[in-house]
Order: sequence, then structure tokens, then C-alpha cells
Amino acid sequence: MSKYIPIIGLEIHVELKTKSKMFCSCANNPDRPPRPTSGLVEAGDAPNTNVCEICLAHPGTLPVPNKTAIEWAAKIATALGCKLNKESKFDRKHYFYPDLPKGYQISQFDQPIGEHGFIELQFPVGKNPREAARIGITRVHLEEDTAKLTHGAKGETLVDFNRAGVPLVEIVSEPDVQSAVEAKSYCQELQNIFRYLGVSDADMEKGHMRCEANVSVQEEGKFTNDKGVIKPTGKNKLNAKVEVKNINSFRAVEKAIEFEIKRQTAMIEKGESWKQQTRGWDDDKGETILQREKETSADYRYFPEPDIPPFNPVKITGDISLPELPAAKRSRFRDEYGFSYSDADILASDAHWAAFTEQVMSELVDWLKTLSKKESPAQIARLAGGWITSKLMGAMAERKIDIRILKLKPENFAELVALIYTNKVNSTNAQKILAEMLNSGVDMDPTHIMEDKGYGQIADEGKLGEVVDEVLKSHPEQVAQFKAGKEPILQFLKGMVMKATEGSADPQMAEKLLRERIKIS
Repeated sequence: MSKYIPIIGLEIHVELKTKSKMFCSCANNPDRPPRPTSGLVEAGDAPNTNVCEICLAHPGTLPVPNKTAIEWAAKIATALGCKLNKESKFDRKHYFYPDLPKGYQISQFDQPIGEHGFIELQFPVGKNPREAARIGITRVHLEEDTAKLTHGAKGETLVDFNRAGVPLVEIVSEPDVQSAVEAKSYCQELQNIFRYLGVSDADMEKGHMRCEANVSVQEEGKFTNDKGVIKPTGKNKLNAKVEVKNINSFRAVEKAIEFEIKRQTAMIEKGESWKQQTRGWDDDKGETILQREKETSADYRYFPEPDIPPFNPVKITGDISLPELPAAKRSRFRDEYGFSYSDADILASDAHWAAFTEQVMSELVDWLKTLSKKESPAQIARLAGGWITSKLMGAMAERKIDIRILKLKPENFAELVALIYTNKVNSTNAQKILAEMLNSGVDMDPTHIMEDKGYGQIADEGKLGEVVDEVLKSHPEQVAQFKAGKEPILQFLKGMVMKATEGSADPQMAEKLLRERIKIS
């Protein structure tokens, strides 16, 4: 039986969070759900309030490009390894739909901002057959967003033009994606890059970032990939590609592509064919639905925008300065601090968490230098990484605390990790301290909490020995079983010691004293 190979290319649209729209001075604040800022919430404006003659396409109005949008598009292109074109231009893309007031969209066609870049993806072991994947970027170009349509229960449609004219950057990939998992990872990496650059919040659920997937399933040996162009071999014919729209989450990216691959594979096995088409993802049904036969570039009747002259992106942007990007930060977190691959991936996935982690590790590394014996940062990095990604992130999620409004200072969290590392507090009580630090709503010193609440680890042999003697006296049957050779019983007795001390006993010392006391008795 022939092997079927999915050919996947992705088109990603991201809204730039410039102050004004792409071609006019209207505020760029389309209606969107509230999001956390500095302890407050920021919501979009009422429908059709951020509009003017230009974004409503009144006759005689002239578009003026947003310089910041051009600079940010060039920054995105540079971050993706693209070559900036020395001449770029805007074009008119014609189609007729209620969300497009002009009857055409100002976009870019044959002379985009940047071309020929790539992204390299790293996958955790077991997540993907390829440990690394290089996804080519065909082009990065600018365009304006459309209006927003809201469909009512009675069949009515409302149009909100607040979003019309918002700056959009479109990133078109080469057909290098080989699976739904890779597609999801690619989208997540792009989101990270946009956020690191500070050009977009890139929340898919809020419409800041949208994904369209071009999927075709071909039979092995019947096609070649010639520098991004899929060509049939010999007299073979290619199966038509399908564009999948309405994908509004990373989970949906993976599910929609998986479904489409299975659907096309089943059709091939039945000897059926299909035309190039656009399908929409129905998340409730878990399937793609036919929308229309796919248009080609000729259908859009592209021609140069006559009201905006060609421009040189390089001259507009000047020297582009990029921050350390997610891939480089992940690598440095592993090499410099000794974080595990999984912890480095989580901690570098968000710029705010990455900054918090940097400050925590800076405090811990400085603290390690003060110790008389040489300590490896890798061991404490593994401890800190686990506590941030598991305990801290989990506790914050329970309390709905966003990292951007976290009151807990990195130096105090580093102090908590140091207390755990030096066995001054055990994990159970450290979590109690962390809970108090988060619940207080203000920054608190973990050592003070430990001392005030008596959470410190009991390492005094005399004091702990009294507790051990009481536990042995209360459980003579278990003591006898341990003496008879049932080694696991010791864990039960140690648990009783921990319970009696409310988790404050030094586990190693408790075990040592238990063995000594039982042997003596």
C-alpha cells in the first residue's frame, strides 16, 4: 500500500498593536475581551466608534501608510531571517464581501516587506518523529484588516468597522510542515516571537493572531518538492490542496489539520478526487466544512495601489535591533543555568516569565558564590525550574494571577528556593509559605513567614528523637513487621513522624533515628 504524505503550508495573520490604524489616524483598538494590565483591565471601544472617512472608504479619501507598522513588519521579517526588499509596494486585492468597505483590500503581492526566511523548531523527545524541523518562510507582508461581522440568531448581520484598517502582518510558510503537531508548534513559536518583539499580544482566542492551513495529501513517489514548489513526477497528477479557515486556537490548529489529512487520505483510498477549495473548521463538530472553491491570485485582480508610491523598507527602518529571541533564550537557559529542556522551553515561552526567571537565577547564582564550598548552578537551577514551572505557575493559575501583575518579587522567590535547597524547610511547608506569599497580595519575606509560623525543618536530634519514640510506642505492630524484614514499613513510620510534626521533620534525619531506635529496641 502506498504511503501518503501530508504537504502543509501555513498562512499566519497577526494584528499589530500600533496606536493608530494602517492607513489613517483612527485609534487601533478593535473590540476585544478585557485583558490584564497593571492590575486593571483594558477593553475595546464600542462598535463603529474608531472610524473615519478613510477606513469607511468614502470617495476621494487617500490612505497614508503607518510608519510604525512598516518598521514592525520589517522587524518581524528580520527576526524570521528574511531578506528585506529594497523596494516594496502596496497592491489592491479585489473581492466583494460586506466586511470590505472599499471592495478591495490594500495588501502586498509581488514586492513584500521581506522574503526567504525560516524558523527552526525543537521538539521534546517523543513529541515528534523529527527532533528538529526547519520551516521556510516564503514572505512577510503588510495589509489592512477587514471589518468584523456578527451574525444574529434571526439571520441578521451586524458590521463593526473598528477593526477595518487595523495593521496586519501576514507570514506565509513554505510547504515544509509535515504534521499537525509541527503546525501547532510553528504557530506557538511565532506567537512567542511576536510577543518578544512587543509588536502584538498575538492571542488567537481574541483574534489578534489567525491561522489558515493549506493541506494536501500526496502519494509517496508521485511528487517532488522543488524549492517550495510541489511538482508531480512523470505523468502523475497532484491532489488538490485545501485551505482550512476559522482556526482560532492552537488546539484547533492541530485538530483541524489532523482531520483534513484523514479526510483526504480516505478519499484517495476510495479513488475519489476533489477540487481546490476552502473549508472552514467547525470546532463543535470536529470537522471541516466546505465553504467555496478556492480562488487563485488571478481572481483577486491584483494591481499596484495608485495612491501609495513604492518605498524602501530598509531606509524607513534603519538599523533593526532585535531582543534575544525565544530559541536563543531557551538554548542559553540550558547552557548557562543548566535548566532541563522542558523547563527551559516553558520558561522561555513568555517574555515576562523569562525575565522573572533571569532575576531569580541571578539572585541564586550570587548566593551560591557566597557559600564556602563550590556548588554547581545546575542543581539549584533544576530545583528552581521545577518550582517555577510546577508550584508557582500552578498556584498562580489557581488564583488567576497573571505574571504581569505578580506582587511576589524574584529575590524573595529565590530566597524560598534557597531555603528548600539548604533543607531549612521541606517541600510541604515551602508550599504553605508560597501560598501565604501569594495570598497576601503584597511582597513578603519567606524567612519571616517560616519563623513566624514555625515552618522550619526540625533537624535537632533531641527534639526529633522524642517524636520518633512516641511514634514507635504508638505502632508496635508495624515496628515488629519492620524487624521481621518488611523494609517498606519504614516509610509508613516515617510518614507518621512527618504527620506528627506537621511536615516539619527532616526526612533523612527521621529515617536515621527510626532505624537507630528500632535496632536498639
